[in-house]
Amino acid sequence: MAGGLRRPSRNWSAAAKSRSNVAPPDPELTPQRLELLADADRVFERITAEWRVDDVLRPYYFAADEYHAAWAATGGGVHGEFLLRNIHDCLVGWPHPPLADVNLPPGDRSVLATLRIFDEAPYAGEGAVAGIRVPPKGGEPQIWFYVTTRTMFHRLHLDYGTYLETLLLTKGAFGWQYLFADVDLTAPQHSHTVENLTAMLDAFPRYFPGHDYEPLRARLRERL
Repeated sequence: MAGGLRRPSRNWSAAAKSRSNVAPPDPELTPQRLELLADADRVFERITAEWRVDDVLRPYYFAADEYHAAWAATGGGVHGEFLLRNIHDCLVGWPHPPLADVNLPPGDRSVLATLRIFDEAPYAGEGAVAGIRVPPKGGEPQIWFYVTTRTMFHRLHLDYGTYLETLLLTKGAFGWQYLFADVDLTAPQHSHTVENLTAMLDAFPRYFPGHDYEPLRARLRERL
């Protein structure tokens, strides 16, 4: 890949058979479904028929059913992955069972069960997902980050649009979501995350000089 990034050397066929998805695969891409996803007006008619949401999702709508990339920087040190789902598939006819984690407090368990997963890292093995939650009375959707293998659950201090913009900026570098959570990254369990984020914020300004990474650097400093 350009900018000093390359695909990890890994047997992706084998990984696909054992991918640690939190949610099963999405519906098959039929011609009718492709036609629907290509029509933003129809998509948001269906969304607003089920959800009372502010008009904050439409400017960031994309017609693909998903975008998926897994990568590592040349020479190692920085890794990332994202699997971004179409927002229609998240909010309309979500076919997957609610997420559950008995190790979370009751209030968090209730929130977790309402999430619709729109981003995950299925080949990373940690079960990290980002979910969207529409409050019962409507309004701006909330964005939550959950790591199944660590039983870590945080509401992120950003909206859906900012999530997508930051995903593009970080290319899905592992752990970038923690920069928008109330979390102490000095804890031992976050050591690999901090290494990856530090390496990313050192390398990416050189790889992608047209982007400003200083706000993310400031967020990392605040959590160390």
